[in-house]
Amino acid sequence: MRTVLAAACAVLVTASSVSAQVPGDPAQVGPFSVSAEALIWWFKASPAPVPLVTDGIIGEPGTKLVLGGRDLDTGANPGFRVTAGYAFGEQWGIEGSFFYILPRSIEKNVSSSGEAGSTNLIVPFFDVTTGRENGTALSLAPVFAGVAQERLENSLLGGDLNVTWALAPDGPLRVDLLAGLRYLRLRERYTLSTSSPFIPPFPQDIWGTKDEFDATNNFYGGQVGVRGRFDWGRLSVTGVVKFAAGAMVQSLDVSGSFSTNDFTNFGPTQTFLGGYFALPTNIGSHTRTVFAVLPEVGVNVGFQITPWLSVYAGYNFLYVNNVVRPANQLDRNINPTQSVLLVGEPPASLQGIAAPAFQFNGSEFWAQGANVGLTIRF
Repeated sequence: MRTVLAAACAVLVTASSVSAQVPGDPAQVGPFSVSAEALIWWFKASPAPVPLVTDGIIGEPGTKLVLGGRDLDTGANPGFRVTAGYAFGEQWGIEGSFFYILPRSIEKNVSSSGEAGSTNLIVPFFDVTTGRENGTALSLAPVFAGVAQERLENSLLGGDLNVTWALAPDGPLRVDLLAGLRYLRLRERYTLSTSSPFIPPFPQDIWGTKDEFDATNNFYGGQVGVRGRFDWGRLSVTGVVKFAAGAMVQSLDVSGSFSTNDFTNFGPTQTFLGGYFALPTNIGSHTRTVFAVLPEVGVNVGFQITPWLSVYAGYNFLYVNNVVRPANQLDRNINPTQSVLLVGEPPASLQGIAAPAFQFNGSEFWAQGANVGLTIRF
């Protein structure tokens, strides 16, 4: 162990000596640069879904919300970014970057045993056929238990390709103008799953649902920006501002199902179209394209170890004015006549108002966080 530490110190001393002799001599490096970064980013919390589970009918005295109705935050999201560049000379260059924030999820659950004295859980909705609040039992003591889980999963990736032009290529302060193309993809999936099986002495059965809202936002646009870098010996401070504008293609896939063997005398399981909030009137694939803007700011503090190697750490903030987020698409205005689950037995066919009727609900989005990385020039 002592030998390894001594060798490491020798490498650092040698690198520092070389750096002290030629801290910024451009003749020591070539026109290529490659940077690799580790990222920790936080996303704007997902807008709250509608009330999902209560212990009574909404509006009645004493009714409490036990699931849903609250924003969902996946917390710190790890990722990486890779940037490559080539300098054609003192003023002109080209660079491209790609980043990926890995998928991360959050889950929230509520359950009731269905035993005598346990809390009866309700999935509440507004019944458009009566114009009043209504609900269906998720658990009912002492007949059947109930469990519900909401889950949000998200990921983010993007990239840009820019031509750079140096306004002031010489001296400790360098200012570059940027112009190019920008891409961003935000992917989020929101799922509500439930199960309401009989408890003894009733026969063991299957009674479960799944509602899924899968949203993808793809941004394509042009971009301009400015970057400034100030060198002070081996230390450097870099700030960048970018602004992109273009098309945001929003896609939402809605699916829902209800599975049970209650209608086959506890034999083969049947699956019917529609869950609680994903029903025949809003199930399907939906797409629209809207205009969107995407500004980004960043700052890094760097340290040059050798003429060809430097390390840095910093902060980024990215904003998008219009995205579709899946938990924001649930509609609690429901016509229960179309649902085998809500009617209680097959068949079921829509009678009256088509609800929920699908519509896009857009919202803003931001991501921010820290980065640490290294740059190699050759």
